[in-house]
Amino acid sequence: MIPFELSEQVYNCIKCGLCSNTCPVYAQLRFEGVSPRGKVQLIRKILEGKLAISENFARLLGTCLLCETCMVNCPSGVRLDRLMKAMRAEVVAKYSLPWQKRALYHLLSGPHMLPFAVFWGRMLEAPLRSLLPKDGKVGTIPCSRLPRLNSRPLLSQYPEIISPVGPRVGRVLYFVGCATNYMSENVGRAVISVLVKLGVEVIIPRGQVCCGFPICLAGARKPFLSNIRRNLEVFDPKDADAVVVDCATCGAALKKEYADVLEEMGEDAEAARELGRKVLDISQYISGFDLEKYLRPVPTRVTYHDPCHLLRTQGVKEEPRSLLKRIPNMEFVEMAGADVCCGGGGAFQMEHPDVASGITKNKIQAIMETRADIVATGCPGCRLQIHGNLGDESIQVVHPIEILATAMACNHCIDLSS
Repeated sequence: MIPFELSEQVYNCIKCGLCSNTCPVYAQLRFEGVSPRGKVQLIRKILEGKLAISENFARLLGTCLLCETCMVNCPSGVRLDRLMKAMRAEVVAKYSLPWQKRALYHLLSGPHMLPFAVFWGRMLEAPLRSLLPKDGKVGTIPCSRLPRLNSRPLLSQYPEIISPVGPRVGRVLYFVGCATNYMSENVGRAVISVLVKLGVEVIIPRGQVCCGFPICLAGARKPFLSNIRRNLEVFDPKDADAVVVDCATCGAALKKEYADVLEEMGEDAEAARELGRKVLDISQYISGFDLEKYLRPVPTRVTYHDPCHLLRTQGVKEEPRSLLKRIPNMEFVEMAGADVCCGGGGAFQMEHPDVASGITKNKIQAIMETRADIVATGCPGCRLQIHGNLGDESIQVVHPIEILATAMACNHCIDLSS
């Protein structure tokens, strides 16, 4: 059941509609049942026993990106994000998850199954790709633009402790995350190269597993607990300056969601809160360093998209922009609606491709209007959604740390000349 303190949030809603005005899903569908206000009122009726959880309610609850735009625009401070996730757990308790999601989350919730599945996925990647229809899509993403797996997991490419060549000026624990570990090794290499060049010792704890946030967002909280407990065991932040993350979603999980879920489930959340206090996005951590002596000119035009889990969940806005603006000869152009969700929302773009396409179309239009050569964003899901729908091969979609690594002439930097 939803904790009393959280369930009381429904009575704080004054039905003003400011949440609906800013909701990207409501902007596409335009009916009250999909608006944040509408969902809150339905949840209130269910909590009061006047309505029962139904399949139709479950469908309406699923039409939410969990982008938190409604929450930050709510004058009454209703914690819609926590309400929506807690109610999804109630829906899962009644109806369970589709078998496809159960299978996926089983892989994500264990330390061995995901590496095993990825190993065979890598072995069979080429023949499997040849079977995909040339004009086919996975949700809104063309099959031709699906990301490829790393040749090896990033965790197997580095020792547990990576020391700088010169004097050590800091020590961090690095939470790698599934996307970087299995698909975006360039991001992880850039993180490590930049930190080591700045004199930071990087510790990559062995035994870390998926952050588990996708499991939680679907409402499957019991499997999520195993990920929380495992990562709390292997990440001891006491002797580190910070726990750095390069993925907005992983950062949101470690920084806030672990403690919130443990608290709502009546478990001790102190270790999770201690970890959360040390979690920093990579852009936050390196912003305090004297970078100018390392930076070389990068003559290009770049724009930036705010990931929802970085901007609203973690409150990180200026640091990525500041880093990009510090690079000589790099022209930074702010896009219109940079803080608006890209429409990906994890599985949302697969479950609601028509709605996601409309939202993403607006984002792509905003990017094209900047005439940027590069789109930078700190979320692998956003990069997938934007790259998959961009259609312009000349525009690169990368993590800000990749651009910084190139400007610092680090090892494993990317080519920004195309």
